[in-house]
Amino acid sequence: MESTTAKSSFELSFKTLSKEINDMLISIEKNPVETDNFHNILQKINQLQELLNDSKTFLPAYNMKKNSDEIKELTKCYEQLHEKMQPKKKFTFGKQPTTSAVKAKVEDKFEPIKESKVYKADCGFKNRSNENHLILEEDETFMKDVALDELTNCIVLICGTPSTVRATSLTMVNVYVCAKTSIYIENCKECTFICGSQQLRIHDTVDTKFYMYVTSSAIIENSKKLQFAPISFNTSLILKKAFEMADFDLSKNNWKIVNDFDWLSSDPSPNWCEIPEQERKQPYEDNMLLYLFPKLLNKGGTIFS
Repeated sequence: MESTTAKSSFELSFKTLSKEINDMLISIEKNPVETDNFHNILQKINQLQELLNDSKTFLPAYNMKKNSDEIKELTKCYEQLHEKMQPKKKFTFGKQPTTSAVKAKVEDKFEPIKESKVYKADCGFKNRSNENHLILEEDETFMKDVALDELTNCIVLICGTPSTVRATSLTMVNVYVCAKTSIYIENCKECTFICGSQQLRIHDTVDTKFYMYVTSSAIIENSKKLQFAPISFNTSLILKKAFEMADFDLSKNNWKIVNDFDWLSSDPSPNWCEIPEQERKQPYEDNMLLYLFPKLLNKGGTIFS
């Protein structure tokens, strides 16, 4: 009887919140000036996911799958509408131009920053290997969308608070990042992410560790051999500043809540586990600090405020 009551209460809450999200999406589409509501929609989607996570103990597998699909569809609608109403310049990693005329055209479009393959129309790194100092500084990432693609055996430090981060096809890469909203990870293996965000979505990824902070929950799909632990600022001083800038409440870290879309049973998923405390070895930032500090001094800046 208690389970039936809980299920009925869940269904009502889920339906009400889902309708609120849908109505907000429709409202923005009809009235584009309301695009400031995108942040509120994302928060409500997070709440919907948390509501579903908390209901695993009494919801049948069919209901879990049905409601998970509904959240995925709402998230997809949110992302499509966000792209439509607030389009970004397309982020492309172009090859080096072969003629001066082509070079002028490409540089006019992408506006290269300094000597790295990083561009202001969003920013990121692609096709890099065996590099230990791939760094984006605060002024390059603030409220930008960062893309990391096809990196091998690298260390990436993203300072400041980018809006979103997408990491695709990374192998043996350490990534330090604090995103204001979401981090999307796809087709990565043997990596370590030291990260924080409101949402963390992981797809087609194997043998990867996460030392993380998340305000909603992590979502994994078609992934295995993933390991999770809470982020430690004892080894991540630059990220500590970024967390303060993002105004995250560090006492509310849902790193233990991982929603596996491929495992609907109430039993623990075989695709992920917590890293035992005695085995937690979050990578240090020391080498990045030594590399970054002289650059900031030359610019008259400082790592810490």
